[in-house]
Amino acid sequence: MATLNPLRMPAMDKAIVDLCWPLARLGEGIEELARQAGLSPESRNRIAPEPLQQQDIADLSRWIEWASDRLALEAEPIETPVSQFGQLLRNVSPAVLQVKTGEESQFLLLLKLKFGKLLLIGPDLQVHRCSVDMLRAAICEPFEIPISAEIDHLLQLANVPKQQWQQVRAVMVRERLAGQRIRGCWLLRLPPTTGFWRQLSQAHLPRRALLMVTVFMLLYGMEMAGWALIGQAALNGRLDFGWLTAWVLLVLSLIPLHLLGGWLDSMFALDMGRILKKRLLAGALRMDLQSVKHQGAGQFLGRVMESQALESLALNGGFSVVVATVELVFAGFILAYGAGGQLHLLLLTGWLALTLALVWRYFKRLQEWTLMRLDMTHELVERMVGHRTRLAQESATRRNAEEDQTVQEYLNASKGLDGAITPIIGGLSRGWLIIGLIGLAPAFISGASSASALAISLGGILLANRALSGATGGLAALARAGIAWTQVSALFHSGSKKPANEAFLTAAQIAGASTTHVTTKLIDASDLVFRYQPQSDPVLRGVNISIYKGERILLEGSSGGGKSTLASLLVGLRKPDSGLLLLNGLDSHTLGESWHSLATEAPQFHENHILTGTLAFNLLMGRQWPASEGDIQEAHALCVDLGLGELLERMPSGMMQMVGETGWQLSHGERSRIFLARALLQNTQLTILDESFAALDPESLEKCLNCAFERAQTLLVIAHP
Repeated sequence: MATLNPLRMPAMDKAIVDLCWPLARLGEGIEELARQAGLSPESRNRIAPEPLQQQDIADLSRWIEWASDRLALEAEPIETPVSQFGQLLRNVSPAVLQVKTGEESQFLLLLKLKFGKLLLIGPDLQVHRCSVDMLRAAICEPFEIPISAEIDHLLQLANVPKQQWQQVRAVMVRERLAGQRIRGCWLLRLPPTTGFWRQLSQAHLPRRALLMVTVFMLLYGMEMAGWALIGQAALNGRLDFGWLTAWVLLVLSLIPLHLLGGWLDSMFALDMGRILKKRLLAGALRMDLQSVKHQGAGQFLGRVMESQALESLALNGGFSVVVATVELVFAGFILAYGAGGQLHLLLLTGWLALTLALVWRYFKRLQEWTLMRLDMTHELVERMVGHRTRLAQESATRRNAEEDQTVQEYLNASKGLDGAITPIIGGLSRGWLIIGLIGLAPAFISGASSASALAISLGGILLANRALSGATGGLAALARAGIAWTQVSALFHSGSKKPANEAFLTAAQIAGASTTHVTTKLIDASDLVFRYQPQSDPVLRGVNISIYKGERILLEGSSGGGKSTLASLLVGLRKPDSGLLLLNGLDSHTLGESWHSLATEAPQFHENHILTGTLAFNLLMGRQWPASEGDIQEAHALCVDLGLGELLERMPSGMMQMVGETGWQLSHGERSRIFLARALLQNTQLTILDESFAALDPESLEKCLNCAFERAQTLLVIAHP
């Protein structure tokens, strides 16, 4: 598949060329684009990066991601087939588009699509309009022109009618260019680690929530007017055609408001759910390594379940409570001025207090039940994982007794939960109808109130009944959402991240090859101290180690001595509590995520995994995916060198064979060699192998050692004495 990158502009499109930003001003342009797109505050905090030089253009994608990170934004690379580039322009904004004018790369800043026209920010900081077709043609014509003459000749030979040329020609061009893709486009957006309120504001959710509440308030106001109109006419004996027509027109006018309110509710829930899901996923990916290790698979499964409950219940319950609150406010106002007067208002207030008390009782029962359910989920997963061990080692009597006791406790908790929810769902709204009618009885019996006042009070009672029906369900859902929040709040808060402030480093600087004096020291560690918990004793204390490029080092020690912990520090998976750790003369703050491109490890067997996917995917996790043909061939050759050639011959699909828990089953030794190959294929400056040879026979061990010595630039092998 051909890839075209960067985009090349025809010389005749001077109007578009004038809108291009030079590389030296790209930082200023990205900041202006973010500001005008509403992605950054109006007050400008200048990026002020050192301009990227043309000779470092290979680092462009990393530089754009770094510059965006400085603005607390996220830059996502986008690529598309040439035939779909016009659709990309219509759907992707704000975005940075790389083009080629002359010999240098320049950039277009796409703000948004408005009324069918693209808005671009020019170097003069002004917004300019450009048609989608004009920009698409300017960028795609260089790819279409070389094949246009051939296609026109084919159309002539095929005697295609002239009136169909344009349509047939477009289809043939699209098919001929289907295998060519365009890169050089970056979509700017708020990352999920941004403050949650800022994400909601950027999506205009507070404004839409206010609009939604306004629509429902208008809806209920018109509904009450309809009640007053038809009630007064009926009770006064004046229900003629005119009054009935006015009431019907008022009811019909409620239909578009109902539709508008439902549409606003649905779109609000979708956008809120999308933002919340992204934030929880970002938090899950950024959780502290040690806290993750202390939780079992069952606990994580429980958190996933609760995160889904939080999204659906919080949105549905929250909206129901908001609507019910609006209805109760209207109901209270109506009841106060109806025939029941203040007595009705006091009865409604007391009934609301009873409702809240019952909901609080339900919340406590639900909390107990949820914790028990999550514990059962954790225990179930753990028992499934260790099922064979339990069958072999644990007596059936003990196993069944433990499970029976757990189920009985769960049933008791469920019975208490059902007893708490029954009066909320089944009795509160119906009970209010009785209480409301009792409060209306004195005014009705005495005859002191007018028919209109009685009708208004009756409407208020019915509105309060509907509000209580919605409020009880909404409060119950919010109670469940509140308990779910206690389980997933750690994920939510783990997703927060401050904007980066480290300097940009080119690939040469990261690799340590940009200085005049090239050092041979790869790792320099002094007085390292590390604790798993802040109050615990140090696992490592006063560690000093130097590793030079090209060395082959064997690290031996007894179990629990801290060898694997040191390895995780050296590859950047953990950070020391104190001391100095440098890689190529740079610390972790300076290198950031680039640390992982310089140092990698094959963890111990129990911490390493074959993921469900193809063998090629598992081997090339440290490289770009989808993999190139060259990467596939290199991975295949390495597998053969490691003695996995027979395995590849046995598997029907070879490198594309599905492996993992549900795929081709691999032996212990085969997995060990795949873990080794995965680490070596990353081709980092430092490779650490943590007890990677324990499951190998002598012949395979010799092959793997020779392969590691040959391929690893610098090698640290951890083993027992």
